[in-house]
Amino acid sequence: MKRIALISILLTATTVTFSQTFDTDYETQKKSIIKMEFFSPLTGHTTFGYEKYIKDWFSWEAKVGFIGLGVDTENNSDPSGFLFRGGPKFKLNPDFVTRDLRGSHLLSGKYIRPELVFSIYNEDVIDFSSVNEVRTRESFRSIAFIINYGRQYVLADIMSLDWHIGIGYGFDNYDNEDEGKYHHSHTNGTNDFPIAVSAGFTIGFLLK
Repeated sequence: MKRIALISILLTATTVTFSQTFDTDYETQKKSIIKMEFFSPLTGHTTFGYEKYIKDWFSWEAKVGFIGLGVDTENNSDPSGFLFRGGPKFKLNPDFVTRDLRGSHLLSGKYIRPELVFSIYNEDVIDFSSVNEVRTRESFRSIAFIINYGRQYVLADIMSLDWHIGIGYGFDNYDNEDEGKYHHSHTNGTNDFPIAVSAGFTIGFLLK
């Protein structure tokens, strides 16, 4: 009986020590992130974002992008303008690090993010049907509602990595009925098929 009692005490002490070693102190975690769409400069814009933890399973995220601040990949069309996107972020499940299912970080894990996306910009439109290249400066506006699915990783309460893909409805003033258009914040389908898709990868740094 003494051996059984001693083994029970040792097992209890080991379990308590293990839990304390890996226990997560949510109160001391940083609860906001400033982000950048890592590959956005390669697609003609540079976009920054901010995420703020609100309560369990829920945070808000908003982004602003500067169209034209990046590599001009579309026939040197010289775009210039802005994009805005934002919405609530609902975590689907936390990352677990202990046997008692403690979450690793309040802002990590898989999520669903419905968001409203808006872009307004000017760019040169080239008429390829003429003998000589004819450029016309035009203004474009686009709005979309997109449901994003993504996964965010928080590394040592210092930085974050986040990938996401999204699909929804989008509308714009682009009058070509044969093809969709890339609006920097997302890509719209045609007027007859107003689908909108987007994807991104962000890198961020956590703030108090």
